[in-house]
Order: sequence, then structure tokens, then C-alpha cells
Amino acid sequence: MRMAQGARTTVEIFGRRFELRGSDDGEHLEELARYVDRRMRELAEVSPQVDTAKLAVLTALNIADELFREQRTEPGARNERLRKRVEGLVKRLDEVLEAHE
Repeated sequence: MRMAQGARTTVEIFGRRFELRGSDDGEHLEELARYVDRRMRELAEVSPQVDTAKLAVLTALNIADELFREQRTEPGARNERLRKRVEGLVKRLDEVLEAHE
């Protein structure tokens, strides 16, 4: 993620507050921070003896591994997953709209 001059957003990751400035909106930065926080906490549960700096590096490596694996996924399989997800979302949206008519 590129940091640029923009609105400041304060996020909390693993009990530490960080003031970030990014080109994305604050909500996106907060969502990313929640994801990183959740992944760090999951790792800390299974490795409670690991210090915070090492935990952050291990978390970064795990997230990078997720990204690399996703990038290697065949485009057809990725498109199929997206298609199914969109169909599910459309179905839920239709149900909500019907309930309010």
C-alpha cells in the first residue's frame, strides 16, 4: 500500500495505535488494520511466547503467502469463485428488497 498525503486515520493493531496518512479513504485503512490485527491475534494465540516484532514479521509473511497463492490461482477458478459470490450477494439483495416492498 502506498502512503501519500491525505487524510489522517488512527488505527489500532495489536494494542498499538498508529496514525496513518494514505491515498485511500480512512475506512479502507481501518479495514486493513482490523485484518492485520485479527491475523496477529490468531498467531499470538498459537505462539504466545513470540515477541511482538517477530509476531508482526510472521504475520506479514503469512499475509504475503496468501497474496502469492491467490495470484497463482487459475483465472478461471478465481472468476468462478467471484461469480458464485456475486450470485449470492444478488440473491440476498433481492430477498431484502422483496421484504421491503
